[in-house]
Amino acid sequence: MHGRIGAVCMNCNPMTNGHLYLIETVAARVDFLYVFILEEDKSVFRFQDRIRLVKEATSHLENISVVPGGKFIISMETMPGYFEKANLQNIILNASNDLTVFAKYIAPNMGISIRFAGSEPCDCFTAQYNYNMSRILPLYGIEFVEISRKEISGEVVSASKVRKLLGENNLDKIRNIVPENVYQFLCSWQTDATKDL
Repeated sequence: MHGRIGAVCMNCNPMTNGHLYLIETVAARVDFLYVFILEEDKSVFRFQDRIRLVKEATSHLENISVVPGGKFIISMETMPGYFEKANLQNIILNASNDLTVFAKYIAPNMGISIRFAGSEPCDCFTAQYNYNMSRILPLYGIEFVEISRKEISGEVVSASKVRKLLGENNLDKIRNIVPENVYQFLCSWQTDATKDL
């Protein structure tokens, strides 16, 4: 593959219009974009559902490929704390293991020269991960670009907000912040009373 190749890594637990905005924005800045979806099944929504929903919501974009993150992109192997980050907001994050694997092995083999991420004003753990990317990736010749998060009515769109609204059974508010295919999925998912947020 030739040209400028980028990457973005997401959990999409679940996918929101913020994720879609980020993918569309960065896809317009590169010739080709890999969208890595975290593969660990440590989230509220299963990997197979998360990746399917992202593929459906981005099917109009011709220069992207939505792929599994595998065992070495924000995984239990490289950064297990990510999956307990709600309890780790006050720690100092060292993401060098995860990012070094990406920079030394994954990016060169896939021709990736730039990695994108959404800004993180709410989650200290993810904000530190972004800082680590800005510091480590350039050491390996990989550019890092942070994109300002999408806001609706002055509020950042986030998957955690969607999960909170699901817990409140507030599907009306969810409809404004997720793609339509995700909304339909969440309506079906919500009918299963055994789900525990």
